[in-house]
Amino acid sequence: MSADTLSTPGPLSGMRSGLTWDNLTVQDLLAIGAALAARYADQNHITMPPEQLAELVNDLPGFQAGDTTPEDFILSAIASAWIYAVEGFDDSSPYEGQS
Repeated sequence: MSADTLSTPGPLSGMRSGLTWDNLTVQDLLAIGAALAARYADQNHITMPPEQLAELVNDLPGFQAGDTTPEDFILSAIASAWIYAVEGFDDSSPYEGQS
């Protein structure tokens, strides 16, 4: 494990420390999606409003939100990564059709 990766056990261990809205890589987006899936398993990951998604990401250990507002495309990528972490290649969901 590299020095810039969180050493906490569990699903957050794949996230680099010091993440901000301005320095995310594709690997970071996938790690955030997996962390959200593990930490917020009871949340509806399909229809979550972008503002609520941003709040959940801001609350993840190791994420430093600062004063930056996330771009819509970043939130969309994180939402997709969360869906992928929960459902994999099977895109059916118990939440489809619910608001």
